[in-house]
Amino acid sequence: MSELNIQKESPEIESNLKGFAFFWSGQLFSILGSSAIQFVLTWWITIETESPLLLSLATLVGFFPTIILTPIAGVFVDRWNRKILIGTVDFLQAAVTVILLFLFKFNKVTIIILFVFLALRGVLQAFHQPAIQALIPIMVPKKHLSRTNSIQYFLSNIIFLIGPMIAALLFSFLEIHQILWLDAITFCIAVIPLILIKIPKLENDETQIKKSSFFTEFKEGIRFMKEKKGLFALLGSFAATNLFLMPFFILLNLFIYVNHSGSEIELSYVIAFNQAGSIAGTLLFIFWKGFRKKVNGVALGITIGLSGGLLVAFSPQGLFWFMGIGFLIIGFAISMANISSQTIWQTVVPKEMLGRVMSVRFAVAQFVSPLGMIISGLIAEVVNIQYVMIGSLSLGLLSFGVFFFFSSMRKVEEGIYSEKDIEEIKSEKAEVNLSKEVEVISPP
Repeated sequence: MSELNIQKESPEIESNLKGFAFFWSGQLFSILGSSAIQFVLTWWITIETESPLLLSLATLVGFFPTIILTPIAGVFVDRWNRKILIGTVDFLQAAVTVILLFLFKFNKVTIIILFVFLALRGVLQAFHQPAIQALIPIMVPKKHLSRTNSIQYFLSNIIFLIGPMIAALLFSFLEIHQILWLDAITFCIAVIPLILIKIPKLENDETQIKKSSFFTEFKEGIRFMKEKKGLFALLGSFAATNLFLMPFFILLNLFIYVNHSGSEIELSYVIAFNQAGSIAGTLLFIFWKGFRKKVNGVALGITIGLSGGLLVAFSPQGLFWFMGIGFLIIGFAISMANISSQTIWQTVVPKEMLGRVMSVRFAVAQFVSPLGMIISGLIAEVVNIQYVMIGSLSLGLLSFGVFFFFSSMRKVEEGIYSEKDIEEIKSEKAEVNLSKEVEVISPP
């Protein structure tokens, strides 16, 4: 009988699945406000400037602070009170939006001011994202992680489907400063569950603060990722995919507005197809546990997703339903890749290290994105946007193939089972065939 590598259990804590569900219901309102505001602001830049470079710069200034600060923020997530941190960040995001809406009301907004606003939100997101990601394995029992991730993605995608549609509708008869109030309203709703829930406390929270310095904890997160076989390769594949997907999403507004003579209605229409695909993908994973080897779900999802992007790039002039089919494929496939990847990370990483490791994971996966933003904006100033999209997506498929077939990525799930998992596997095998010796095979 072959041996299965055993991972020691993290310190036991009291899970709070119902509390997390209540908390997440409030966060969905916050996501609704943020998605609507993001749509409105990027469309405002699109029609005001018609510049690929400025559109890519707007994304860059909002994204770059998040990339730089997230690894640092992740250490503090492990040290600080997570409830207070999430509530504070949500409040500050809403406050910044209120300031911006008054600037819009009195016609004081310029591209520079909007860039500053996007940068501030990027800073706050650097603390918000790792805090949320660190809560999931703490409040959700391990056996429910895959399904919870699927439900989380499912509900988020419904909101991302509704948000742009609401924004496009409001944009047609309301002033932009009136639409921005949506962010403040949704914050007020989201904060109620956050106040009421109880977040389980890890046993080593206080000792970790006393015994470890910031830099020690930061290096521990890096060291864990380097020592876990296949983890950096998995991370590298996502970084490469993000690099080559970035031109596609950055230039989408202008692709629809310039190449296909579309408006905000057509933009929200094709985005709706994308979110519908994501909803379908997450529904599948809610009722199906997914691939036994989650890395196969990552590989299949990324490959199909990039191929769907090529379908969008080759869409005939003005044929938005054809473009929508491509986005439907993208949404379905990327949700498959993200859910599979998220479950791998949440299973591999010890609970007491989740904040710092997840934040480093995010930063490494996204650090090449600013390069993709700048290059895509510069190239699209002189080259047809369609050709930029086709070239970047093709390179994305090639780079992912290199990572999957020529690195240790396929071995990332070796050794992620605990002693309890082994007993469950043996029990399942025994029920199927009581007359045979139970074999537990290590995943290849």
